[in-house]
Amino acid sequence: MLLMLAVAALATAGPSGKSDVDALAQIWPGIRDSSEQTFVGTDASVSPWGLGAERRVRTIVAPVSVPWLGAHVLYLEEFLHDEPDTVRRQLLLQLEPVEPPDVGVEVHLFAFRDPHSWVHLDRLPTRVASLRRADIAPVAGCDLRLKREADQFMGGTLGRHCTDPREGSNRYVDYQLLIGPDLYWYRRRILSKPSEDVLEEVVGFNWFELNDARLFACRVEWSATGRRSDLRPLVRLDLHDQGGIGHFVTPDGRKLELTLHSQDWPFMPDRDALILLVQDQSETTPLATVWTQVDDDEISADLGWLKVSCGSLDPDTDEVWSSLQGLPEDPGRAARSPVQVLLQPGAAAVGLSAGLLPRASRYRAAGWG
Repeated sequence: MLLMLAVAALATAGPSGKSDVDALAQIWPGIRDSSEQTFVGTDASVSPWGLGAERRVRTIVAPVSVPWLGAHVLYLEEFLHDEPDTVRRQLLLQLEPVEPPDVGVEVHLFAFRDPHSWVHLDRLPTRVASLRRADIAPVAGCDLRLKREADQFMGGTLGRHCTDPREGSNRYVDYQLLIGPDLYWYRRRILSKPSEDVLEEVVGFNWFELNDARLFACRVEWSATGRRSDLRPLVRLDLHDQGGIGHFVTPDGRKLELTLHSQDWPFMPDRDALILLVQDQSETTPLATVWTQVDDDEISADLGWLKVSCGSLDPDTDEVWSSLQGLPEDPGRAARSPVQVLLQPGAAAVGLSAGLLPRASRYRAAGWG
């Protein structure tokens, strides 16, 4: 048990060894453009635009100095991309560690009593200095709890306490968030308290066409002995398939990186593929380059001492395709194409297809593994 706790601590501590609060305070700030789309909307009064409509949203998060609120305070401002002066969401975020024995970061949300007086607060440090407790109010029940997975944070609201302000106490908000170095994903659902029916579901994703970019959950297993039979779960990273990158550290100190590509792959445009790269951050050549059909829902790399299994997420349920959950294969799904693998010299190849080595060699020659 102590060994497993130590492995978990090393896996989530990250290369810098910073606390979760420090790491989140560093990774969250920035300017992010999201493509936001309404997937479910059965009530016209819930969503300001129709089912299937897509909007481009800009989210600005910046650290602000509010000593009386804590050492780690962020200002969040959200608006439609072409309407920067019409702010639709404006919050102060207070970051604190979760009370033991739980782990993660508690994000306390505060709204402004007079929002228009504090617009663009990230650019007005002197205005921040004039902020007083009477100017803000806690957003009751809507605090977020985020858990660290390598260099990503994921989580959201808890329970049914975050009520929808537009409709009173009969509806509540379920808000989920994923923050990574190159990935910012959120899902906001409005549910009915009596029936648990989903009345609205809105998803925001990095500025890609939502129909083109897919979100994959990649589960990493690591073996302390190097034997495949001793593989144990290490970390889960969520990556999009248009160059999504995730970093993690193995318990023996190796800093590794996953990258997932599909149509954004810069070579062989006439032969689109879903491509997974596993790389040591200190090396220029990947440990493994794996590819399969561009529309496949699964891809994996097995190095014996390390196994990475990625499955696309269903946007409606957040469920990973069944074979990555140890469930029976869906008989209605088409048979997948064989996954092709190219490994560094000295790594054990699993199901290597010699017939595709010339193609892989062209990737390697171009400097992409």
